[in-house]
Parts: sequence; C-alpha cells; structure tokens
Amino acid sequence: MEEIRIGADDAGQRVDRFLRKYLPGAALPTIYKLIRTKQVTLNGRRVRPERRLAEGDRLVLHPGERRLAELRPRSGRERSPGAARPPALEILYEDEDVLAVAKPPFLLVHEGDRGGEPTLIDGVRAYLGRSGARTFEPALAHRLDHRTSGVVLVGKTAAGLRGLTRDLRKGLVEKTYLALVSGDPAEEEGEIDAPLARQDLFASDRPRVRVDREGGKRALTRYRVLARGRGLALLLVRPLTGRTHQIRVHLRHLGHPVVGDPTYGDPALTRKMQGRHGLWRQWLHAWRVELRHPVTRRPLRIEAPLPADLRAVLEGEGFPPVAIP
Repeated sequence: MEEIRIGADDAGQRVDRFLRKYLPGAALPTIYKLIRTKQVTLNGRRVRPERRLAEGDRLVLHPGERRLAELRPRSGRERSPGAARPPALEILYEDEDVLAVAKPPFLLVHEGDRGGEPTLIDGVRAYLGRSGARTFEPALAHRLDHRTSGVVLVGKTAAGLRGLTRDLRKGLVEKTYLALVSGDPAEEEGEIDAPLARQDLFASDRPRVRVDREGGKRALTRYRVLARGRGLALLLVRPLTGRTHQIRVHLRHLGHPVVGDPTYGDPALTRKMQGRHGLWRQWLHAWRVELRHPVTRRPLRIEAPLPADLRAVLEGEGFPPVAIP
C-alpha cells in the first residue's frame, strides 16, 4: 500500500480529481473502480469520490506496488538529456504564495506546437524546484503573447494561484501596458469600446481577431498619450477586459496600430523599424500590475523595466528620456 498525507496545496480537492492527477495512467473509470472496491481509503475508512480532502488527511492506496507503477508512469515533464536548458528568470517580486517575473520577448509561456523550445514555465519550475505537494505545481496565472514582454504572475501555492486566477477573472487586477503606435492620436486620452471576435484562418497557425459589432464579445480599453514623436505616439494602455489580442486590435481600430506588429500593424512601417532599429516584434510591453495579494490582501504594485530593444526605438526616434516611465 501507499500512504499519502494531504498538505495545504493538495487540500480542497475531491478525492476522484486528486487521484486523477496523482495517477495519470489511470482513466476515470479505473479511478472509480479503485474507490468502489475499497482500494482507496481515507483516514482508515471507505471514501466516496466526491469527498473533499482536508489538510492532514491520510489517504491510503491498496492496489499493490506493480499496479501503482502502471497507473503512475514517469512524468512527461521530466527533462530528457537533449532538452533545452530552462531560461533564467528576471524576478520582480516573490513571497511565499506569489512570484512575478519579467518575460522577455520571443519566449513562449507554455510549450506549443514548437516542442523542445524553452518556455517561461520551464524556467519557473527550474527556479522553484519541486514542492512537497503531490498534485499541485506552480503555474502561470495568465499569459502574454510570445512577442510581448513584461510582467507575468505565478501562483507558487494552491492558495496563491486560486486567488490570482479569481481576481484576474473578476477584473480586480489592473494591468498597464506601454505601446508605441503609428500616427498622432487626436485626443490626449480616450476609451475604445468595440466588441471582438476570433476568426480562425486556415492559412495561419494562430487565430486572428476582428472588431465585430454583432457577434463579438464586449472589449474595453482605455489609453493616455505619454509623448508624441515624429509620426509616432507613446501610449499608456489599460485593458479593462481580457480578450485575445485586445490592445493590438483596438489600437488598429482606433487608426493607430502598434509599431512593429506583424499581424495588425502597418507593413511598411514594420519593415522600416526592422531596418532602422532592428525591431522584430510589436512595440508592446506589459509594464505594471496592481492588485491585492491573493492571500493576505495587502496592495501590490509590480513593474517590469522596459527592455533594451524597445528603449532603443524610443531613443532612436527622438523621444525624450522623461517620456519613459
């Protein structure tokens, strides 16, 4: 038999869902059979699948060592000898429950179609190491496009991750971006209220998004002009909803697309910025997040410094240093 002591990060789960993660080689019918045939006990007694685990509970598995080895195969997340080295992290903030890192451009947050590339979550797991939890792993609370840099929040504990995802879902985390756009906005500040819909293009490996007044989901973005340059403007942007590509599509809809944006930008300007400044991505940076700590509820404000490639564009285009927050 195998005894599992339930810790804080594993507590609160249903027994069947805990076992589904703890025994990834077992299909759900197998899990239910183990429970039904008393091969799983909780605190010395028979247990029902829907029972919630509490910290300190004693869960015992009785299928036998060989059977357990079949149901719990080697994790696919273990690094193979030829795997890419996890990226080093720039830590912006850390406590017992929360980690905030500065994501560099061109780094995937999770493994996608290009398997084998290092990812941000690889770097997080390498930095934090293994916890004592049986089923919980630290995870990113939200994402950034691989060409966008800036703050990413990580839940180090189950309580931290639950709180972050809850507050993000409720719109209680204020995100502030910096965006360099083409043109000269007519207003010093404004609000873009335009519903967005995703369109999956067969010729593309990722969905594109368009403004759709009839079938789209509501999307709201506020912006303020920080500085104006030679046909360009530096904006401070706050998305009040979290739609895919929201900032990029909204600013294009406003008539001022993000500089360097390969999907929604001005192709001629994109080529110009590549040649003049070596900018190979959209000029968009997740600069600041403001929130209440997911566990203690004390206020937090976390900022990511502007990367060198974006700073070089501002300096090269004549924006004064005071324009950079």
